[in-house]
Amino acid sequence: MTHSDPDVLAMLALGDPDVDEADVEHVLNCAECRSELDRLTRVTRAARENGPVDFPLQDPSPQVWERISAQLTLEPPLIETSVDRSTVPASTSSATPGGRSGDVVPRRGRRGRRRWPALVASAAVLVVAALVAVFVFVRPAAPQVEAQATLAGLPAWSTSNGKATMEREPDGTTVLAVKLDSPAVDSDGSDFREVWLMNSDLTKSISVGLLDGGSGRFVMPPNIAAADYPVVDISQQPLNGDPAHSGDSIVRGRLSATG
Repeated sequence: MTHSDPDVLAMLALGDPDVDEADVEHVLNCAECRSELDRLTRVTRAARENGPVDFPLQDPSPQVWERISAQLTLEPPLIETSVDRSTVPASTSSATPGGRSGDVVPRRGRRGRRRWPALVASAAVLVVAALVAVFVFVRPAAPQVEAQATLAGLPAWSTSNGKATMEREPDGTTVLAVKLDSPAVDSDGSDFREVWLMNSDLTKSISVGLLDGGSGRFVMPPNIAAADYPVVDISQQPLNGDPAHSGDSIVRGRLSATG
């Protein structure tokens, strides 16, 4: 099977509507491509929301602080060293009030040591102020809930239940968010759970993505509308290579418009 080009998956993750319908259809019905799209979508969402990501981040190099210091015109702290008085020239010594000779510390050095804590404090204030400004003025708006559904357990899964919401992100992206409360089943890793959208008479189904754990958020392709596929279904799927719905639905519910 030929899988989707990475550029196509990236465009879908970014919510780009200019994607060929055949590519969209393949992603919707290919579990492997859909899983990769889900991963890219999580990365995109984390970047937009300044939220946590599920991959390791690289520690910044020491040069980062050096560049910050240069921008704020900070001076490095002076390091005092002991002085052998026998080697100090007379021009660098002076008599103290007690008649003892003492080392003369250049005034510039003392002033630098006094300035250093103040500059660090000023830099800290600037950083805090910047963070507050980002939080207040750049904080992303909350998504708008357009439809929601209560998911009820099917007869074989009568103790299961869940919830689904169709949300519109500030950038126009439509996201289906689902939560599932269902007993764990004994498994050797040969099955998984998948989220579907179905039409009203349940004759057509579209795979939305694989459910990892009890909740998930899935970006909807631009040409999929809740009005055309109002039923949300979560199924138990065998790992047999067949992309079709297994027929073993755990929960199901119909989306209803809000507001």
